[in-house]
Amino acid sequence: MITGTITDALGRPLTDVNLELRSNSNKSIGHSTTDIQGKFRFKNVPAGVYIIVAWKQGFRPATAVVDGRALKPLALAMESEQPLNVAIITTLNQARNALSPETGSTIYRFTDKNINQLPQGDNTPLNDVLIQAPGVTQDSYGQGQSQIHIHALNSGGIQYRLNGVFLPEAVSSYGQLLGAYIIKSMTLIDNFMPAQFGYRNEGVIDIHTKDGCLSPGGQFEYYGGQRGTIQPSLQYGGCTGNLSYYLSGFYYQSALGVQSPVATPTPLHDRTSQGQGFSSVSYLLSPVTRLSLIMGTAINAYQIPGQPDLPVVFPISGVFNYPNSANMSTTEFEQNYFGILTLQGIAGPKLQYQLAWFSRYYSLKYDPDTVGELAYNGSADRVFHSGFINGLQEDTSYQLNQQHTLQAGFYTSGETLEEDNSALVFPVNSAGVAATVPKAVIDNFNGYALVFGFYVQDQWRPLRKLELTLGARYDAVNYFGWQTQFSPRLGLVYKLTTATELNAGYARYFQVPPFESVLVRTVGQFAGTTGASAIGFGNQKIEPEDDEFFDAGISQQLPFGFSATIEGWFLWATKKLDLAQFGKTYIFAPLQYQYGRGWGVDFSLVKNTENFSAYFNFSYAIQQATNVVAGQFLVNDPAELHYITRNWIYLDDDQEFSSSAGLSYRRWGFMLSADAIWGNGYRFGFANLNTQVPYVQVNAAIAHKLPVPRLGHVEGRLSIVNLFDHIYLIRQGSGIGVSSPQYGPRRALYFTLTVPFGAAQTSGPTS
Repeated sequence: MITGTITDALGRPLTDVNLELRSNSNKSIGHSTTDIQGKFRFKNVPAGVYIIVAWKQGFRPATAVVDGRALKPLALAMESEQPLNVAIITTLNQARNALSPETGSTIYRFTDKNINQLPQGDNTPLNDVLIQAPGVTQDSYGQGQSQIHIHALNSGGIQYRLNGVFLPEAVSSYGQLLGAYIIKSMTLIDNFMPAQFGYRNEGVIDIHTKDGCLSPGGQFEYYGGQRGTIQPSLQYGGCTGNLSYYLSGFYYQSALGVQSPVATPTPLHDRTSQGQGFSSVSYLLSPVTRLSLIMGTAINAYQIPGQPDLPVVFPISGVFNYPNSANMSTTEFEQNYFGILTLQGIAGPKLQYQLAWFSRYYSLKYDPDTVGELAYNGSADRVFHSGFINGLQEDTSYQLNQQHTLQAGFYTSGETLEEDNSALVFPVNSAGVAATVPKAVIDNFNGYALVFGFYVQDQWRPLRKLELTLGARYDAVNYFGWQTQFSPRLGLVYKLTTATELNAGYARYFQVPPFESVLVRTVGQFAGTTGASAIGFGNQKIEPEDDEFFDAGISQQLPFGFSATIEGWFLWATKKLDLAQFGKTYIFAPLQYQYGRGWGVDFSLVKNTENFSAYFNFSYAIQQATNVVAGQFLVNDPAELHYITRNWIYLDDDQEFSSSAGLSYRRWGFMLSADAIWGNGYRFGFANLNTQVPYVQVNAAIAHKLPVPRLGHVEGRLSIVNLFDHIYLIRQGSGIGVSSPQYGPRRALYFTLTVPFGAAQTSGPTS
C-alpha cells in the first residue's frame, strides 16, 4: 500500500487533490483523492517503482517517484499558481486576524467597496465614514470632517489599531491622523470587548491597510469644488520578490477649516492647509514570518474663525483700532508622526504571534490674536502641547484543541509630555475693575506617563452552537501616582438557528485619560486677573475611569436578503471622564465626575447585493454624571458646579436619539449613492438642562467609469454635501465644557476624477 500527504508550499494540507498512480510504462494503475487532512492511499499495489501525478485547480501539477514496498508515507508539496508571496501574505493576514477575537462583541465592518459607495468615496473623512454606523454621532465640524462620539461618550476613549497594533492617537484637537483612502477593511467594535482590548474602550477602530502585493498598481485622484477645496492624492503599491509596499499621500486646502460659528457657507478667517503621508512595507523573512514597517505623518494648519460683532469688553492702553471679532488672526498648527514595526508569524499549525514596537510624536500650537482676544475675552492664551510615546505590544494565540483557543499578550508604553501655556491677562483690583495694561502669566508643566498591562483569555466552544470568551486583564498606570486594576471579561455567542444569533457580555474597563490632553493648570497664578476661573479651587489630578459594562443583543437574517441587529447596553462608571473645551481655544481637556451612568439600544438593518446596497441605523443613548471631582476650573460657574454636586446631569455630548442611512445602486457603469444623518440635538445651557432642535443632513453623488486604453477604468464623480442646504446648529455655544457655537456644513458641490496607472509588476520569490 502507498500512503502519503499532499500540502501546499506553506505546509497546509490540501483537500480534494486528484492523484493517479502510473507504472514505468506510463500505464494507469489507480486513482485516489485526498481527504480533509490532505491524506491519500493506494491499496493492493504490487512491488515495483511507480509514478504519482497530483493535480488540483489553482495549483501546478506535481509528480513523485515511489517504491511500492516503501513503508514511509510520501510527503508531496504542490505550488500555487498565484505568486507564492501572495499566498503567504494571505495566510499571514488570516493568522493576524486570528489574534483579534470578536466573540460577544458588537461588530460593524466597512470594506474599501463600502467606503467607495459613500457619496464622497475614499475622500470621505474617516470620521464621516464611522458616523454611518449605529450609535456613532457627529460633533464639531472641522477640516472637512466631523468629530465623533460612540454612545454619547467623550472621554478620549476611542482606540485606533493599524493591522492589529494599538496606535495611540492624540485627541486634544480637530486634526485627524488617518484617511479612509488607506483602508482595505475597517471594523468598529463597541459594547463588550474581549480582554485584549484595554485603556480606551468607548470603541475600537481596527483598520487593515491596503497591501501592494494583493492590490498592485497606482491611482491618481483629484478632489475639489466649492469652499476653495483642492485635494490631489496619490496611491501606489506592488511587490517584488519577498518585498511588498504601499505608498499614499494627499494635500488638502479649503476655505472651510475649523468649525463655523456662523451660518454663512464660508466664514471669515477659516482656511486650512493639510498634508498626509502613509507608507506600509513588509518583507517575508520566511514562508511563515513577516517583518512590516508602517509610517505616517499628518501636518495641519488652521485659521480660527471668530464670532462677529463682539463688543470691546477690556480696553487696552495705547490701542485705538481693534480687529474685527469675526476676522482675528488666531491660528492653530498640528504635527503628527508615527511608526509601527511588527514581526508576525506562524510557529507550527496551532501557534500565531505578533510583536510590535510603535512610536508617535504629536504637537499642537495655538497662537492667539493678542489684541483681539484681550479686548473681547480678557485673556490671550498661547499654548504649546506635545507628546512623544514609545511602546511594545505582543499577542499570541494557541489552538489547544477544537474546543479551546488560548490567547495572551502584553502592552507597555512610556510617554513624555510637555505643556507650555503663556497667557496675557489684565490685573483686576479689589473693586473688580480691570487694568488696561496686560501682564504675562507663564504656566508650564512637563510630565511622564507609564502604562503597562497584560491579558489572558480562552475562546471556548463547549457546544456546537455556543462559543464563550473568558478572559481578564491586569493594568497599571503611573501619571499622578500609580493606579492599577484587575478587569474580568466574559462574552458569549449562541447560534439559536441558522438565521438567529444571540450575544451577551460583561466587561470591566480601565479607561485611561488621554495624557496629552490633561491640563495641569495652576489656578492660583491667575487669581486677581481677568484669566481667573470663577472656580478658585479644585483637583488637577485626573485618574483612570473604572467601568462596569453589560450588553446583550440579537442578530437575525431576514427574507429578501436583509439582516438586522439589535443591541442593548448599560454602563456604570466610577471617576467618569469627559472632555471639555479649554476656554475659547480649540483645545480639549478632561474633567472628571465622581460617578457616571449610561444606557441605550442600537438597531441596524442592512441589505447587500452585487449592484445594490442599503442600510438604516437607529440609536437611543443616555449618558449622565454627577459631582465634578477633578478639573473643576473647566466648569467656570460656581452655581453650576454646586448643582452638579447634588444632581445627575446629562453630559453635553448626549443627544438621546440619532440615526443614519444610506443606499447605492450600480448599473451600466454608473453609480448613484446617498447617505443621511439625523439627530435630535445636543445638550446646552445651565448644567446641560436644555436640548437643541433636531437636525438632518443628506449627501448624494453620481459616479461613472469609462474604460480608457492603457489606463483602465477612469472614474468621474459628482458629490453634493448637505443636498437640501439644511442650516443647523451642532453646538449652541453653552453648556458644561462648551464655549463656542458651531454650525453644520452648508451645501457644497465637489468633483472627483480617479485615474489608475502603472500596474505594478508582482512576482513571487520563485519567479
